[in-house]
Amino acid sequence: MNKVALRKRTHEYIELADDKILQAVYTILESHVNSVEADIEFTPELVKELNKARKEHLSGKSKSYTIEEVKKAILSKLKR
Repeated sequence: MNKVALRKRTHEYIELADDKILQAVYTILESHVNSVEADIEFTPELVKELNKARKEHLSGKSKSYTIEEVKKAILSKLKR
């Protein structure tokens, strides 16, 4: 099963899952995210890049999205 199909099936299962299953999946995913976040190394190059992106965002030079726009885009892709 490819990545896209796996994600789609997982979302379908989550929609049907009971509270215990949802809590288990959430715990697994949260643990993974926390371990990935701990692996981020803020090198001088990364800090420079993040500062540049922030400056462009604040000046209006880069495109920004509201949380509602992001949710809508994600949901439309999931429905495909």
